Amino acid sequence: MDLHQLRGFYEIVREQSFTRAAEKLFLTQPAISLQIKALETELQEMLLERNRRQIRLTPAGEILFLHARDIFARLEEAHSDIAALKSVLRGRLAIGTSDTNCTYILPGLLAEFRARHPEVELDIRNRMSPEVGNLVLNDEVEFGLATLPVKHRDLFGEALFERRDVLICPPDHALGKRKRVGLKQVAEHPFLALERGSTSRQLLDELFRQEGLELQVEMNLGGIEILKRYVEIGLGIALVPEVAVEEEVAAGKLHVLQVNGLVKRKIGLVEHKGRRRSQATAAFLDLLEEFVAAGKI
Repeated sequence: MDLHQLRGFYEIVREQSFTRAAEKLFLTQPAISLQIKALETELQEMLLERNRRQIRLTPAGEILFLHARDIFARLEEAHSDIAALKSVLRGRLAIGTSDTNCTYILPGLLAEFRARHPEVELDIRNRMSPEVGNLVLNDEVEFGLATLPVKHRDLFGEALFERRDVLICPPDHALGKRKRVGLKQVAEHPFLALERGSTSRQLLDELFRQEGLELQVEMNLGGIEILKRYVEIGLGIALVPEVAVEEEVAAGKLHVLQVNGLVKRKIGLVEHKGRRRSQATAAFLDLLEEFVAAGKI
């Protein structure tokens, strides 16, 4: 059975007119009439009864129309499903970023991206910012989110949002009643620092050198969560991202102070110059911009 002939029969019944059905299918009336004649010859049954006022289905025509309606409905579903493939992202998206971003910045963003694009496999590599740059250079990740600036001629950095660091101490610490301190006051107390090699540590050391001050570093530690825990038990004070201590401050476990002279650090996109963005990368960065614009980051 020819599908074009079946479509002609189906539209004649729906339109109740040979003329309108022919116009809809961009056919002439004789041509669509020949389609019906061919169908009736193949099935050896009359399908339509025609008079001046209406077109009526014969018993055989009623059966064929019901099947035709189902066939064309399923074909329409197939067209919709196939068209939807164009909007479904697939594949793998590898991102390089720091522990801080992984822990405090990205969870909500990643959850929303997964909800929108469940077919994309996410590969998150958490490294220090300088190492993130190397991942991008070696094409191990499509892009990075790291502390700027980046210092390599083949890398491009674009600021996306700012992150403010704050000083934390136990509520019963000597600084526990203050809201703001200077760098000199920070240098007067035992300090817990991130291990050397991180961009955050490099910027901190450079800042204190410029001021002619020296931190009393009691311990070099590997992550923000460890810093917070050790400050809670009184082993020292520390500088951490403000976003990282919201829960502890609300629970009364830590006290937060602003530090004069401490500039906000820029967090941004790190890409390999000349590399074309994949569809998954473009979709992720569009969502990131949505979050930044809405103040969710």
